[in-house]
Amino acid sequence: MKFGLYIRNAREKMGWTQPEAAEKIGIEQSYLSKLETGKSFPSEEIFSSLIDAYSIDVSDMSETLGSDELERLKEISAVRKVVLNKRSVQVSDFRRWLIMGLTFMMLGGACIGVSIVEINEQQYHYRSMGLLLKGESLDAYDIVLRASLLAPHQEAEKKAFFKRKSIMTDRIDEVTRISSSTRGSGYVETVEGGKRYFHLHTSREVQKYKEKRWFIVPGIMFLVGSFGCFLIGFRWK
Repeated sequence: MKFGLYIRNAREKMGWTQPEAAEKIGIEQSYLSKLETGKSFPSEEIFSSLIDAYSIDVSDMSETLGSDELERLKEISAVRKVVLNKRSVQVSDFRRWLIMGLTFMMLGGACIGVSIVEINEQQYHYRSMGLLLKGESLDAYDIVLRASLLAPHQEAEKKAFFKRKSIMTDRIDEVTRISSSTRGSGYVETVEGGKRYFHLHTSREVQKYKEKRWFIVPGIMFLVGSFGCFLIGFRWK
């Protein structure tokens, strides 16, 4: 709103004509007309008279007038003080919105990062060839491998192994266990009918996603909130 229109509305609110208002303020009617039409702006002394006559609150007036009008009135100490206080509050509010927006952005980024982060995990594969009966040694099934690895000129040894190998081959029932922690070179597990010996077959490093995908939802909410804070802060600034 223009300053001239503001004081004209204030005069009309008091129910005064221009001559009546000019008399109470102590100025010429022609000068009051120039003030109301925006052709002139008051000095500090005349401004004080206007404020007293119309019971104007400078703070309320500064909220109503446009920035260009306040700039023209900046030489008046009462207006300058209110404008400086207003700017100080705006800067303070802007900083708070900015800090809040940055905080939300960091929280959003952290949540999304947690939801998609990959981790490297060492996996240990333990294999059991089959069930071990009471009294059988842990390497009872090794005979299957040893017989198959004998060279051609060791045919006699192969025949010696054949019967035992055939028995153990028929009993082969491989079971694999995968563990994220090592259990040494092997371990024994008691099962129905006997026991199983699991030896370390291989180990490898695998990439896995953490099961925290639900963090994406609050992450997006924080990011949207941060942009909202920035928007509000810059608009109010």
